[in-house]
Amino acid sequence: MKKERHPTKAAHTLKSAGISTTQQRLAVLNILQQASRPLSVGDIRKQLDPVSSVNKVTVYRIVSLLKKQGIVRDISSASGSPYFEMATSDHPVHPHFNCTSCGTVNCLTPLTFSQARQLLNQPDNFSVDHIEINISGLCNGCLHATKLQNQTLKKGHR
Repeated sequence: MKKERHPTKAAHTLKSAGISTTQQRLAVLNILQQASRPLSVGDIRKQLDPVSSVNKVTVYRIVSLLKKQGIVRDISSASGSPYFEMATSDHPVHPHFNCTSCGTVNCLTPLTFSQARQLLNQPDNFSVDHIEINISGLCNGCLHATKLQNQTLKKGHR
């Protein structure tokens, strides 16, 4: 018996944006849709099926196409490498935290409407096209590792 095929969320998203569905595009979009944090191209490639052998340039092209169509947005990181996340109504614009030690980028709680409105209250001679809030420092894991390292160093110098 043939399995009935149901269109996936990724396939529906591509079709709605007028993008033809290829296995590579579906794979990249599925990874981004399931991600709990912004991903770099390297992160995306690590999650792709090794058999598919999608190279770095192809992933960049796919992500660029998705960005151009407003499906994903890029996030600046402390390292300068772009990270990507979904740009959908169920994933509103929000601030990010960049760990300067391990390089991860994590999502922070979205701004409330009144907080966002305060940011948009600009003089009449400005036109706001893009707001990006990035906070950098040490993530919990790196902060904990640094504290442990400092404790070990202090014990060694007694």
